Amino acid sequence: MTLTFRTKLLASNIALVAGVVLVVLLQISQSVGADMRRELDHRLEEQARGAAQWVGEGRHPGRLATRLAVVVHADVSIFDREGALVGSSDQGAPPSSSTAPAAGHAGDEPELVAARTGIAGHASRQRAPGGEEMHYVAVPAQDGLIVRLAVPLSDINATLRDLHERLAGAFAVAVLAAVAFGFFAARVAARPLRAMTDSATRLAAGQYDIQVASTSPDEFGMLSRSLGTLATQLKAKISDLTTERDRLSAILSGMVEGVLVLDGSGNVLLANPAAATILGAEGALEGRDVASTVHDAKLRAVLEKTLASREIHEGEIETPGDGGQTIAVYVRPLAVDVGGVVTVLRDMTRIRRLLAQRRDFVADVSHEFRTPVTAIQGYAETLLRGATDTTTARQFLEIIHRHALRLGGLVESLLELSELEVRPPEEAIRETVDVQLIAKNVAETLTKRALAEGVTLELDVADDAIAVGDPSGLEEVIENLVDNAMKYGKARGTVRVTGGRHGARVVLAIADDGAGIDPKHLPHLFERFYRVDPSRSRERGGAGLGLAIVKQIVEGMAGSVEVASIVGTGTTFTVSLPTRAA
Repeated sequence: MTLTFRTKLLASNIALVAGVVLVVLLQISQSVGADMRRELDHRLEEQARGAAQWVGEGRHPGRLATRLAVVVHADVSIFDREGALVGSSDQGAPPSSSTAPAAGHAGDEPELVAARTGIAGHASRQRAPGGEEMHYVAVPAQDGLIVRLAVPLSDINATLRDLHERLAGAFAVAVLAAVAFGFFAARVAARPLRAMTDSATRLAAGQYDIQVASTSPDEFGMLSRSLGTLATQLKAKISDLTTERDRLSAILSGMVEGVLVLDGSGNVLLANPAAATILGAEGALEGRDVASTVHDAKLRAVLEKTLASREIHEGEIETPGDGGQTIAVYVRPLAVDVGGVVTVLRDMTRIRRLLAQRRDFVADVSHEFRTPVTAIQGYAETLLRGATDTTTARQFLEIIHRHALRLGGLVESLLELSELEVRPPEEAIRETVDVQLIAKNVAETLTKRALAEGVTLELDVADDAIAVGDPSGLEEVIENLVDNAMKYGKARGTVRVTGGRHGARVVLAIADDGAGIDPKHLPHLFERFYRVDPSRSRERGGAGLGLAIVKQIVEGMAGSVEVASIVGTGTTFTVSLPTRAA
């Protein structure tokens, strides 16, 4: 059973009061009893000395003892010098009897022994075993006689019993008063303690806005004010820690690099979202071991080696598989007393891919430029040597002109693509575009060519196909996609242009009925200089930049372009544009 502070304080007050009162009452009882016995001794001794003056030779001791007993109101006994009883008032005979008492025997009671030495003797004892308690006083008299007075102690004992009863009542009253006043005092004393206990409980629960105002100068007041100061300081510290935690969490969450902190046993102490993404781990990483967190064996070996050797490691790791990654790894051991390592991971896959694309782009541009430049250079050198007739020279000049036009078109496409890539989104043109009208304009432009190549051009664009974007850019997109459909579709086939509104978007589809495209080429179709069939593209005059330009223009209008193809059936390019400005 747990006792409260108030209960303990009440119990201690009652125990203290009860103990003090009990000691005082016992002292009073003993003091009163001793005073009454001392007063009785003094009275009996005075009476005994007065009676001793009447005792002497020639007097009848028995009669004298009886007469003296009536005067002093006590039993009177007279003993001779040998200690023999020669007279007593307690013989059953009337005090006026002339019969002499019989002689007694010598006594060795303490009071008689003391009286024979010449001093007064005092003693208290029972008259007989189980009898009444008596008090005796003996004094020496004339002729060696001894006079002894005896009185019962029943009056004193009764007085003491009455006193004890009164003291017991006073003790009970004192205890009840102590309970009442102690309860009130404990309640008053425990009130600030209960308030501080409640405040401390709220403080432990994280509620730092507590009011602990006390002006009392005692220890409770000082403790209350200290608790209020502690709450204020804790609130400030927790606020600072929370701010630092949130700032660190925001920094770690916003980092592109993955941060992974391991303890000395290889368990994850901290991991940001980027680390989970780079490692391809699912769920929370904190608390997991390195084996279940890092699946790549080479990266796991690096971490385990650094944990063991406590040496800094820096490098790149290639993960296997079709979706392999290039991960830059920087591992640094923490302080010796802390243990563990901190690892910074950076996914270099996109950068490496971009570098590879740049190399491929340079190679592709060089390759595309090589053919016209070589042709122009060769025919120009031949003309410079002057070894040709007029007809041959004209043919050479036409070839040079054709390759110069091809080279110029290639440069123009590259410049347009570069301009589209660097154009800020806020500079993009946002106008209302009648997609049906633009599709008709493109059809009119390509009608002559379609008739020449025997291609049927079908147009089915709804009247409600009103989008928001760049009219000239959209015309270039449709023309480019229709041109590609005519180039790579089936000979004397059909090219269909359909469109309409679908919710908040306008969807335009350009489909041909050609040979289709193998699925492995579809993800790369919008890359620069990518060709499904390079030889056929060159025959048709394509440089592999048209679809890349289409993608840039459509995305610049907050749209999207997708391709779907079935080998042997045909290919469909789908352009989706918004119907209102973003």
